[in-house]
Amino acid sequence: MKATRDWFGESLADLAAEHEDIVVVNCDLASATKTAAFRARFPHRFFEVGIAEANAVGVAAGLAQEGLRPFVASFGHFLTGKYLEIFQSVGLNDAGVVLVGTHAGLAIGKDGPTQMGLRDVALMRTLPNVEILHPVDGVETREMMRHVVGHRRPTYLRLCRQPQREVHDPRHRFVPGAPDVLHAGRDVVVFSMGGPVGVVLDALDTLAARGITPTVVNVSSLPVDAAALGDIVDAHRRVFVIEDHYVRGGLADEIARIVLDRGHRVAFRAWGVPDYGQAGDPRDLYARYRLDRDGVVHHLTSFADADLATAPR
Repeated sequence: MKATRDWFGESLADLAAEHEDIVVVNCDLASATKTAAFRARFPHRFFEVGIAEANAVGVAAGLAQEGLRPFVASFGHFLTGKYLEIFQSVGLNDAGVVLVGTHAGLAIGKDGPTQMGLRDVALMRTLPNVEILHPVDGVETREMMRHVVGHRRPTYLRLCRQPQREVHDPRHRFVPGAPDVLHAGRDVVVFSMGGPVGVVLDALDTLAARGITPTVVNVSSLPVDAAALGDIVDAHRRVFVIEDHYVRGGLADEIARIVLDRGHRVAFRAWGVPDYGQAGDPRDLYARYRLDRDGVVHHLTSFADADLATAPR
């Protein structure tokens, strides 16, 4: 098991050997963001700007406009905190920058909410030309990296700190925007991205013992294919979204909009982080916010037990 930030670092260095236009703009976090391997192999293509994310975004936008494919790496909380610079320099200019935000969600633990990437998806969703990618494992990370170096659109790559097990077969191929069905079930469909996906899969045996067999869908890229996602929703009576992010503005909002636009008559619930977050051991935090396996079992059991007799049809 590895964190997706580790898979990113390895993939970046390997792909840079094939793509001479790849450069890195770093914010004094090469070890944490796993860009150190790139620096060791390609020091002349590694630009250190220090603890200055706003400057890094501007430098990267300029490099992109000169035909390079720059990766700006920092904690997701810090990087998207420079939203104005991203909006002005990357978004408006349609600059081909890959914004790499690591340490997504609660897993940074004791460093607390001043460093937790909990509102980054909400911010990046507001930019109409920015692709958001959040891989669930090593296979998908490598596939996404190959995808990213193959185009020049602005991209936000969201990465986790915690180790995550492989959920894909090595032959899996990433398709941008396609909802990725990892487990077929009935009645309730669970949509998630990144770290919580594996947690939901780990809860399946316990849920099955209670007579609950959810469909599990990995939504690893936004914007998602609305038609494909709508077809999945059509086959279920209940939709549940769980994300390691603020409950407002993230994946749940994206899916709710699709459900409403299509006129689906389903019961809909979402769960995420309802406050600013806390500092503590990551395991304690995930338990506190009911984003661990026991929390998933609790949410889906209560949802399955809910009376839908009065729900609109």
